[in-house]
Amino acid sequence: MFPSVCSLVDFNENKPPKGKFILLSDSQNDGSFLVNHFLSLYAKGGFHICFMTLSQSFTHYCNVAQKLGINLNTACDNGQVKHIDGLKLISKGLSAKQNKDEALNTEKNPFVNVRNLNFSLEELYKQIRSWVTVKGNEPCLLLIDDISILLSLGVTVKTVKDFCHYCTDLMCYDKNVVSGCFVCLVHCDADVDDDMSMLLLRQLCHMAHIEMHVEGLSSGYCKDVHGQLVITWREPDDPRPKPYKKTTTQYKIQDRMVTFFAPGTSKAVL
Repeated sequence: MFPSVCSLVDFNENKPPKGKFILLSDSQNDGSFLVNHFLSLYAKGGFHICFMTLSQSFTHYCNVAQKLGINLNTACDNGQVKHIDGLKLISKGLSAKQNKDEALNTEKNPFVNVRNLNFSLEELYKQIRSWVTVKGNEPCLLLIDDISILLSLGVTVKTVKDFCHYCTDLMCYDKNVVSGCFVCLVHCDADVDDDMSMLLLRQLCHMAHIEMHVEGLSSGYCKDVHGQLVITWREPDDPRPKPYKKTTTQYKIQDRMVTFFAPGTSKAVL
């Protein structure tokens, strides 16, 4: 957990976000430090986490969490964290039909036939729902590290958007998940002609309560300023249109912390 991130959005390990869809996005930069933040925030608070990895391996996140004083492997063993290994499931789903041993598994691979035109993420949603709804009134986080990866597999923008819509409804409005929160990362480089990722990002922005967008500096690389974070607060449930609240800050990532400062006020600049 990075306390400096918590101070920007008014969250802490004793007061995790409740009933919120928080969209993480990055462009020409790496926003995975925000994934590590929310993962460690809930883990350190002793709350439940359903974590699906599609971009980085679970070992990567375990190593980062270890630096922050959190043992994710232990959290998985005691049932606090439910890890869905998207990388492994997709690899198996892209291969031939499930073998007999896989067919005996209690949980079906949700990415079987992922290349089919009529592919649906319904099975994945059902598996997530079956785990989070048994947590009752306890705070619970659904975290997906890079959902835009699915677009590269041929999954349509509508399918991914609908899946996010159902996850938002589950974590934010379902009566069986009282203190839920949905956080997912979307990668979309502004300098790359990727219409599908851009379309997905724009559609999810309208669903999100908070968007945390990480971007590179317009001036290029700087060893003392690693990027810029733009936070936008929206009220998607309010039928009356309101101006968005937005704040921009720059940051530097260190070994166990992230330092934020107003644009142009880095010590290296001053």
